[in-house]
Amino acid sequence: MTSATDRIIKLYKYESFLYFLLWTGAVLYSIYEVFLINSYFTNYDDLYGDFAPGWTWIGRKQDVSDEEWRIWVPLMIKLIPWLFLHHFISHFIKIISNSMLLCCWYILISLLFLYYCIGTFSMLCALMHPSILYILTYKHGKSIIWMINILFLFIIHFLKIPGGFFQNTLKLNDEEHYILTHILCWVQLRSISYSMDNIKSHLENKCDYILFFVQNLLYKLAYCLYLPTLSLGPLVLYQEFINSVKGSFQFLRPANLGNFLFNVIRYIFWILFANLFLHFLYFSAIQYHPEVIKDLNPWALYGLGYCMGQFFLIKYVVVYGLNHTLCAIDNVKAPPQPKCVARIHLYSDMWKYFDQGLYKFLIRIKY
Repeated sequence: MTSATDRIIKLYKYESFLYFLLWTGAVLYSIYEVFLINSYFTNYDDLYGDFAPGWTWIGRKQDVSDEEWRIWVPLMIKLIPWLFLHHFISHFIKIISNSMLLCCWYILISLLFLYYCIGTFSMLCALMHPSILYILTYKHGKSIIWMINILFLFIIHFLKIPGGFFQNTLKLNDEEHYILTHILCWVQLRSISYSMDNIKSHLENKCDYILFFVQNLLYKLAYCLYLPTLSLGPLVLYQEFINSVKGSFQFLRPANLGNFLFNVIRYIFWILFANLFLHFLYFSAIQYHPEVIKDLNPWALYGLGYCMGQFFLIKYVVVYGLNHTLCAIDNVKAPPQPKCVARIHLYSDMWKYFDQGLYKFLIRIKY
């Protein structure tokens, strides 16, 4: 009986290995078919700036048509000195265990970064957005809070229109407009999280009204404008954020510092890796040419979908992974990087394992 069981297990291992080879071979061949599409761009008239010269040692042009990747990477580079200053000062404030002073610092450093990055009026816009929502939703029930937030979502939708009234009024270029509207969207989501977690305390408060009002406004602004997650996420629930602000101070251990450095190097590798394959696979630019896509053979079409999915994954692995690592320095429990989409076979598990912060948010506000 035992020998028969062993043979079944051995057969299962061989079968799994065969499936692995077939799957890997099919993926590589479909990617090769995507590579062949590059011939379309040999004498391409690049009217919309879809390509850049690329790295000189490769000698190929690079696909830069993905707006998110084109803006996110320079934005993360701009954030480096500000994040260093954020953590450096925060460390000393936490030693004296003053949560209100820490919140003020979180607000101040984010506003300074916004002033440097997108200007005075945009900075004020990012500050006024959560402040107005706080005033309008204070001392109201769930239904009123949802109505106000839905109204603001519609307003943000119109503010996002490229070349519209909002962008022209603030005199923002396309990159600055994208960053600001991206921040407003994240702030809106965090404002909902704050409101849902504090309905009861706001309605039942019997303490000093002014003191309670100002204190909670500072907590909310610190949460909404928290620099490591300000512009690129992921979503940290309010209760998890405030627990770290009010929690006891913990010195950064050598093991944690080593883990931080390892993770930073790992995500830098993925940035370089993504930029490298964008020199050879132009799947991002090809999506703007439906006349080419409709004539692709099945292998090229499957490979195109696979490459787009993997690139989408890498973008969020880098952004969520780096910000998770940065939040860990402040003892903020940010959601981890997403799991590989090629490993998720049930779409019902997609957001559960891809964007865990959003998933926990949806579960929380449901009840």
